Amino acid sequence: MRVLVTGASGFVGSYTVRALLAAGHRPRALVRDPGKATKVLQTIGVAAEDVELVPGDMLDADAVAEALDGCDAAIHAAAAIGVTGGPAGGKAGGIVDVNVQGTRNVVGGAVARGLDPVIHVSTIGVFVPPSAPVITANGALASPRTDYGKSKLAAEEYVRGLQSDGAPVTIVYPGGVCGPDQPVLDALLEGLAAALGKVWPLPGGGVSVIDVRDLGEALARSVEARQGPSRWVLGGHYLTWPQYADLCDRLTGVRCRRVRVPSRLMLGLGSALDAAKRVRHFEYPLTRDAAEFMVTLVPTDDRPALDALDLTLRPIEETVADALRWLAEDGHLSPRRAGRLAPKEQPMPTLVQRTLGPVFQRISGAPWFSKVGPKVVPPVDRALHKATGGRLLLGQLLVPSLVLTTTGAVSGLPRRTPLACLPDDDGGFVVVGSNFGREKHPAWTGNLLKNPEAEVSFQGRTVPVTAHLLDDAERKEIWPRLTAVWPVYDRYVERTDRQLRIFRLTPKPGG
Repeated sequence: MRVLVTGASGFVGSYTVRALLAAGHRPRALVRDPGKATKVLQTIGVAAEDVELVPGDMLDADAVAEALDGCDAAIHAAAAIGVTGGPAGGKAGGIVDVNVQGTRNVVGGAVARGLDPVIHVSTIGVFVPPSAPVITANGALASPRTDYGKSKLAAEEYVRGLQSDGAPVTIVYPGGVCGPDQPVLDALLEGLAAALGKVWPLPGGGVSVIDVRDLGEALARSVEARQGPSRWVLGGHYLTWPQYADLCDRLTGVRCRRVRVPSRLMLGLGSALDAAKRVRHFEYPLTRDAAEFMVTLVPTDDRPALDALDLTLRPIEETVADALRWLAEDGHLSPRRAGRLAPKEQPMPTLVQRTLGPVFQRISGAPWFSKVGPKVVPPVDRALHKATGGRLLLGQLLVPSLVLTTTGAVSGLPRRTPLACLPDDDGGFVVVGSNFGREKHPAWTGNLLKNPEAEVSFQGRTVPVTAHLLDDAERKEIWPRLTAVWPVYDRYVERTDRQLRIFRLTPKPGG
């Protein structure tokens, strides 16, 4: 299906595009800045040529109409954000008009053109403070105070009006969206980094956390669900604030500093700051709405949505660990506070790497080297490997390298091949069947396809491994890391028509 997506430059929208591609759909993205959208999508492994980018703003009805033409379905994930209660970045009409008019143009325009389904991404915030011990899609709507809250509520009421008229609109209510590679920090991840770096306030209530990858998958599956007018809550995992702090302690191995804050005090501070901002606006994330969200939030009933979409949420530990790891890698969280999730210090390049690395990259990327290299490099590497007891390879002077022992697909005999590799944190390796950019796949890749059981010799250590051929989604995710280690891979791709096979070599338990 051709699916229009708004918000593809943002956190939820970009992962939704990735999930749509993985499901075989053809996403078309309405974006204000194609350059920014391309960069965001490439960060999560989506190639620019795989997505049709249409320049335009959701406030421009003509641009939206043009983007909708020819589409089968639409996912509206874009919204102006203003959690501090101030104006929406100076946009004319304020944040309420921006979000409501954008929703009218996208959701209303999609319904008018007969698209089915049309997905509107809302928030569980429209139900806060909750009227029951568990938030459901039929819960009472809130009465927000900030412009952002009012905008989401007004958009919600407009979309529900379309549903009342029978339009095939699905409203999805996510909780706090968490995970890696957020283009701009939102309140949840910004607050997480601040709490770990300074002091973690512990009021009553809690937080609902959903992985951005799970939410993107849910939105992609919603396109195929064809439920008619429907409303689905996807709050995710619910944690009280002490539970959230304890989880971060376990993941990082560092105990965060905590302070108990009475809920009434938190609400009072939010109200006082709201009043001060009305006199003179200033940026500060705490508002009465935000405080109310923190101290009154209850669990959500996600079961109807998960059943309808046949979706299982990944463990909360994986989501938060990946988010913390990314926060540390991107400089939002100090290595000391990230603890065991902090990025490992990379060793300084050796003199050989600094001087010969660029030269050897140019040589190995040259077309003539694809004829010479296979005859020279492997024999030299095998001789060095044998002479040094597996501790030295020629390529290892420039990039991490190993010797892979496979079983011949035809002969059944052991075959040893020196290869550049990307070591993984779990002790495994990623290897690429580049074959120096030649047209044929290297023989060792065929050996692994027939018999995935193999052996790796790396820095004097030998371990049995099992090989897994990466699929398209996995390839896109790992490719930036591979080219960071050895940029010549990009030149090999340009030179050959075949798709380079990429394998993950996982050590066997007890190996």
